[in-house]
Amino acid sequence: MMAWYAARTYRVLLWRRRKSIRPSREVQAERRRMAAALHDGLGSQLVHATALAEAHKDKPLQQMLEQCLLDLRLIVDSMDAEDDALSLRLARFRHRLQGVLDHRGIALHWDVWDPEIVGEEGQLPRGSMAQNIMAILQEAVSNILQHAAAQEIWITLAPSAAQAVADAPVHASLCIEDDGRGIPQDLAEQAGARVGRGGSGMGLANMFRRASEIGAELEIHAREGGGSKISLRW
Repeated sequence: MMAWYAARTYRVLLWRRRKSIRPSREVQAERRRMAAALHDGLGSQLVHATALAEAHKDKPLQQMLEQCLLDLRLIVDSMDAEDDALSLRLARFRHRLQGVLDHRGIALHWDVWDPEIVGEEGQLPRGSMAQNIMAILQEAVSNILQHAAAQEIWITLAPSAAQAVADAPVHASLCIEDDGRGIPQDLAEQAGARVGRGGSGMGLANMFRRASEIGAELEIHAREGGGSKISLRW
């Protein structure tokens, strides 16, 4: 019920943002109010429920609640991230994710390139494009946490071509890999085909849909050595 409410609130905020490219002060204030309400209300309830599940040694329930709490925190983060660059969104994501992975004993290998930090030309995506990239990343990691039984996760962002113009968006590749059970190839192909026929879908199909909306290419393959490799290029 709590996760459903958080998701519904997020959809309402997305609808409001699409209605107005530049939200009014009133909309921004309402967004901050709702973010605070979600964090203080649902967030505290989920923290308490997670502690109870841990005390009763109910590991499946505990992990499910941890996932709900992570999703909620990422939703709250996104409410105030209207025009944030991808690099800032990724930093927040890593901060939120690390605690969950540490608690489960999953190693995170993080190698994210930022042209501003390394002094190279070009800019990472901002706004709605960055939001869609993050949604794909979050769905990929959520699938790993729920289904893969992985021990290690690799998240890599790298430039895919040399940048010639300082203020131009960069062409880059985001890869998410794990050493878990892997995603059946036929399931990945069916998800991509479903989007091609115009279906909205959920999960994997939703990832393909988002990639298509921003003109990016999404591929899902078996990882050498076991697990899956998801590549997003734009």
